[in-house]
Amino acid sequence: MASLQSRLDEFKKTFESGAPPYNAPREVIEKMHRATAELRASGIEQQALKIGDRAPSFTLFNQDHVEVSSTGLLRQGPLVISFFRGHW
Repeated sequence: MASLQSRLDEFKKTFESGAPPYNAPREVIEKMHRATAELRASGIEQQALKIGDRAPSFTLFNQDHVEVSSTGLLRQGPLVISFFRGHW
């Protein structure tokens, strides 16, 4: 089985290619890169959790407005959390 990092790298490569199944427009990808650069420049990375840190448990709504808990997801394996700002 591929490592989590290699799977994330492959996802990023596929997403940023703009190809199916994501079909992300170039301007969306550029906006995401600008937002990431702005966050890094703000110094917020220094406050972020580091590898091995425990995140607090949380419950949020998924895209179907169903509550999902981090505790429940962690029972299934490693958990990656991604946030986006704005609309495509």
